[in-house]
Amino acid sequence: MTQTKAKSRKSPRRSEDSRAAILEATREELAENGWRKFSVDKVSRRAKASKQTIYRWWPAIGNMCVEAAISLIPAHRNTGRDPAERIADLLAPLEHAIRTGSGHAVLRGAIIASCDDKDAGETWRAWLKDNIRAPLRMLLAEIASKKVIRRDYDLEDALDTLTGPIWNRVLILRAPLPDGFGNKQAKLLLRQLAP
Repeated sequence: MTQTKAKSRKSPRRSEDSRAAILEATREELAENGWRKFSVDKVSRRAKASKQTIYRWWPAIGNMCVEAAISLIPAHRNTGRDPAERIADLLAPLEHAIRTGSGHAVLRGAIIASCDDKDAGETWRAWLKDNIRAPLRMLLAEIASKKVIRRDYDLEDALDTLTGPIWNRVLILRAPLPDGFGNKQAKLLLRQLAP
C-alpha cells in the first residue's frame, strides 16, 4: 500500500514572513551595493528564500526594490491646520524614511531602479501620485479657493519645489535632509504661489 503525501503548501502567515524577509534582505542589499550592483543571489541567501519564489512574486526585480523602499515610508498623517504645516505633513513620511537607518541608501537604489526598469518606474510613480501628488493637488485647490495662493499655479512646478531638493540630496549629494526641511519647502512654495 502506497501513501500519497499531500503537497505541503505555505500557510498565509509563512508566506507573509517569507515576503517580509525578502523585502528586508532587499533593503540590506540596496543599502550595501545599490541598484547597479544588486544581487538576487545575495537576497535569496539572506532571506532564506529560493530565487524561484522571488521571481514568482517579483518578475521585475526593480519592482521588488521599489516595493522594499516604499515599505519604509510610513503612512501620511495630517497633523497641522496651517497650510504650510499641512504641506510639510505630506513630506514628513518621506523625510522619516530618508533619516531612518540606511533609508537614504535604500531610497536612492529604488529611485535608480525606477529609472532603469519600466515596471519599477510605474510602481514608484503610482506611489508618488497617490501619496504626494494627489493630496497636494487637493490641498492646493482648497487653499487657492480661500485665496491663500493664486489659482493659476502649476502642479508640476509645485511638486518640483517641494520634492526636487529631496531627490537632489538623496541622489546627487548623498546628504541627509536638514531639520525642518518640509516646513522650509512648504513656506517656499506658499511664497511662490502667493496671490
